[in-house]
Amino acid sequence: MDAAAATTSAVAAVDEEVDQARLTAIAEGLQNRDAYALSSLPCPSPVRLYNSLSQRCFSDCVVTFYRKTLGKREAECVKACVRKYLLLTTASAARFAELADPSFSAAAASDD
Repeated sequence: MDAAAATTSAVAAVDEEVDQARLTAIAEGLQNRDAYALSSLPCPSPVRLYNSLSQRCFSDCVVTFYRKTLGKREAECVKACVRKYLLLTTASAARFAELADPSFSAAAASDD
């Protein structure tokens, strides 16, 4: 019986290693696929993002050019614009993380 039990546990260990190798290969394949898909998207540089945000908030908020400094309304508008941008990027990053790893959303839901 001991020889049979040892053989069974050895076979189970080998099966577990084979399964683990398969799962690792599948995970690597999915990561490579996702990385390739993301690499084909235009990824703006941080400078480009900053310039885009600056241009957008400037054109939306700055309406007078009579002073060197921003007026109170303009300053509040710029702060609101940047806050909205940061909320958007945070929500987008969370959504991408959720799509990349579905268990992430389940863990986040259980924390609440």
